[in-house]
Amino acid sequence: MKQRILTVLLTVIMIFSFTGCTTVKASTNPDTIVGEWSDAYGLTKYQFQPDGKMKIQALNLGSFKGTYQIEDDRITIQYRILMKDIKNTYQLKLDGNTLYLDKNQFTRKK
Repeated sequence: MKQRILTVLLTVIMIFSFTGCTTVKASTNPDTIVGEWSDAYGLTKYQFQPDGKMKIQALNLGSFKGTYQIEDDRITIQYRILMKDIKNTYQLKLDGNTLYLDKNQFTRKK
C-alpha cells in the first residue's frame, strides 16, 4: 500500500514539474492596436486599421500607406517611401493607451 501511494505521489510530482517548465508566449490581440497613435512630439503618427492596413505620417513629409502583421510580441510594418520599400520589425507592447515599438512610446489619439 505504501509503495502504491509513493508511486502515485511521484507521478503527480513529475506531472507538475513538467507542466511548470512550459513557457507561454505573450500574444497581442491585433484588434487592440487599431486606432491612431502619436509620439510625444507629434512627429510620427501611426494609424492601424483592423484589416492589417496602416498609414504612417512622419515629420510632415506626408503619409505613406502600408501593412502590418502581429506575431506574438512582434509587429512587422511594411510601407513604401518614394521608390523604396521599408520593412521594420519591432517588439510590441501595449499598456492601456500607450503603445511601445521597441523603446519608442506612442499615445492613442483615437
